Amino acid sequence: MREMGWPAAMPSIDRDSIVPIYQQIYEELREAILTGTLPELTRLPPERTLAEKLNVNRSTVVHAYRELVTDGLIEQRVGSGSRVARAAGHPPRSADVPWWVTLPPWRVGSFPQVLGELAATIHGERISFVQGVPPVEPSPLGELAKSFARVANDPSYVLTYGDSEGHAPLREAIAARMRSRGCETTARDVLVLTGSTQGITLVAQSLAEPGDEIIVEAPTYPGALQIFQIAGLRAIPVAVDEDGMRVDHVEAILRTRRPRFIYTMPALHNPTGVTMNDDRRERLVTLAQRARVPIVEDDPYGELVQHPRGPLAALSSDYVVYLSTFSKTIAPSLRLGWITAPRTIFERLLLRKQSYDMATSLYVQAGVRDYLETAYDAHLPRLRAELEARRAIARDAIAEHWPKTMRLAKGGGGFYLWLTAPREMRARALLDAAERNGATFLFGEAFFAASGGDHNFRMAITPVSREELVSGIERIGAAIASVGAR
Repeated sequence: MREMGWPAAMPSIDRDSIVPIYQQIYEELREAILTGTLPELTRLPPERTLAEKLNVNRSTVVHAYRELVTDGLIEQRVGSGSRVARAAGHPPRSADVPWWVTLPPWRVGSFPQVLGELAATIHGERISFVQGVPPVEPSPLGELAKSFARVANDPSYVLTYGDSEGHAPLREAIAARMRSRGCETTARDVLVLTGSTQGITLVAQSLAEPGDEIIVEAPTYPGALQIFQIAGLRAIPVAVDEDGMRVDHVEAILRTRRPRFIYTMPALHNPTGVTMNDDRRERLVTLAQRARVPIVEDDPYGELVQHPRGPLAALSSDYVVYLSTFSKTIAPSLRLGWITAPRTIFERLLLRKQSYDMATSLYVQAGVRDYLETAYDAHLPRLRAELEARRAIARDAIAEHWPKTMRLAKGGGGFYLWLTAPREMRARALLDAAERNGATFLFGEAFFAASGGDHNFRMAITPVSREELVSGIERIGAAIASVGAR
């Protein structure tokens, strides 16, 4: 098949839209390719040419083309430019081509290494501010060990699978805790998960199809972004400020777009640590109901807020799919979370979960249920107090060892510090210098679905001792000085 010239109209862009221009170009070209307006092997205009015709920066077109390459819709070769891929990105089969080369394109996200870093426990001699894990003290281990010992000899917990929905007494205990926070939740609304990240995957694959749009916060949890990208979903970013998600931006999007769902983390947001105020919570739920778009509320930290608010799920049981976990309040190694959802989609989520692991560990569920009854409510206030103490220590150390040009997000709480470097400093350059000094953190770009985060980074204040917290901040301060910030 010979290569074809450009048969379509130039992409149209709306400079007043809150949707980034690169994404508008990407979406128009993607639709033209998928509908056949741009057939296989059609040559696309050179990046510079298209940028000049649209009166945009060349980097904007480069970004749009890069997204199309990631989707397997176009291919780029040095010297021959960009063209629509053959058979939507599938290479031709022949006897000389190994089978793995002919596999369909697989999206791994913009920063596929980040989830591995979040799970890694080995960082050499560096003080690592990467993992969002509970601090060693106050420790739940003593009481948790007693709980598991009480269920360890019962073969009905250890030598069987258990129900796919989850251990009935645990589901009831979870429902009771949610009712205490204002939700109209019963045990039959609760699906126990092997970690709440599994729940994000279930939602991405059960509520949307590849190519569908969703709304996400900017910044947001990079694990969720990677799941959404692997599922082929197109994220529309919405800014976060000191009061949480900019709901006015959501409202503007919903006037012209119909995303499949809105993903938000309203309590101790990851990475900024902010908590959405009551007015925005109510407005967001009202907008979702009016537009008939569900909200996916990711709430791993909700019980750690010093003055807890009810979750969004308390405002609507029909339009909020709620996710949470015991990883942040007890221990990540339990791999135990849950999801509550309207009955209209519960069966869909359950069947999807069964295709992954049939059932979550019954032994772990029984042990945690015992811990909830005996020690959990005493543990939570101690954990909240430790988090507040660590934030105070970190703030004091930053004030002493870092220049005032490094800005800490206002109103934060919980596990993380979200920091902004001055314009002349990029977070990745600072990370390189910090790692040479013996400290490490996560660079900000991984927290954005589109562009952004070049000057941001996240520090988890929980995985190290209090002494290492101060020492690590000192080492990063030395790195800041070495890269020339004032």
